[in-house]
Amino acid sequence: MISLLRSLSPVAVMAAGISLLVGCAPIAPIQPIDQTDIMQDSGPDAEAIELQKREDQLFADAKSTGKVVLVVPTASLDSLNTDFQNNDSTMEFLKLRSAVTEWTNTQNSTAQFKVGYDTQKTAIGSPQGSYFQVVFGRTLYKIYLIDPGHYTISGVSYDVPRTSAYEPPGDHGIRASSLGYITLSPKSFAEYDRGERWEDASYTTDTVQEERCTAVRVVNGECVSTGKYSYEVQRQTSPAGWRKTIQQRDVEGRTVSAHLSKDFASFDVAAGEVVLIDGFFADPPSFEYKEGSCRQTQQSQMRCELQQVRLVKLIAEVDQVLQVLNAADYGFPKMAEVLKQLTYRPLKVPAKKSTGHSTWGPVYSVQAD
Repeated sequence: MISLLRSLSPVAVMAAGISLLVGCAPIAPIQPIDQTDIMQDSGPDAEAIELQKREDQLFADAKSTGKVVLVVPTASLDSLNTDFQNNDSTMEFLKLRSAVTEWTNTQNSTAQFKVGYDTQKTAIGSPQGSYFQVVFGRTLYKIYLIDPGHYTISGVSYDVPRTSAYEPPGDHGIRASSLGYITLSPKSFAEYDRGERWEDASYTTDTVQEERCTAVRVVNGECVSTGKYSYEVQRQTSPAGWRKTIQQRDVEGRTVSAHLSKDFASFDVAAGEVVLIDGFFADPPSFEYKEGSCRQTQQSQMRCELQQVRLVKLIAEVDQVLQVLNAADYGFPKMAEVLKQLTYRPLKVPAKKSTGHSTWGPVYSVQAD
């Protein structure tokens, strides 16, 4: 991959990685709905419940509206037990987390869906994202509503931290690859170096005011006049010792996106079907491009001609999905009923099984002519 100070081993944690600790990495589970509260809720909670009902109804209406219910596996990164206090571990996680496989309907290029760890839908009825997901071991099954037709893998992308954003440009006369091309776009990653710094004890000075007797009656000792006096008292606010420090620094990286012209894998689905297919997942590095084939195409983007694409096949099992399917418990009873009809649909895979190794499954590849 093209003051007294006491240092510790630097550990760098990307800002996004820190956010993972509070809910992004592992994916926060949807909270079960208490049916007794539905009638009592108002405001944002009631709106969320109503949204779930509308989404659930989409699955009940899938057959009558000509849609397809599709289940696709991807890697469950929760199984990695990533140490987000460790620089290398965090950066490897970020590569996998950013990996997305895009499928496109060959009869309608606007009909697409994207499969990855973070590819949930953002709005009801929105394309590309999944509506629900279940985990079985190291596999994350994502559930989609798509249009019928013939789908093929059209693109794959992922982030690469700590890498130069660009490649050296080639000469004139670069020929387009029969396999497709990749784009390289710069992306900055924030890392955090941790250590310790010695700090002396700190003090503050408080002013104390007192009222004192200045004259007394001799007969009985009674105070007959007073005066105000003030003096300063120093107190310690923190002891001397080593203090933990965190220093942010930005590192260069890139987003790599492959645009495929050759068929890697495909499948066909008809309206009203409820289908499970195998998945394909990028376990970086997944692309090779031709030497000297890169050129600047936009202000902040390069294009390089693809030589080879490697993806990991994630094996799907109907029994796994049905074993952990709990959509009804989380406010999707109609979806749960529809998914009882789930059947496995083998992919057509022109890509060849490779000798490459991945802990996620068998590796397949396709090369340029």
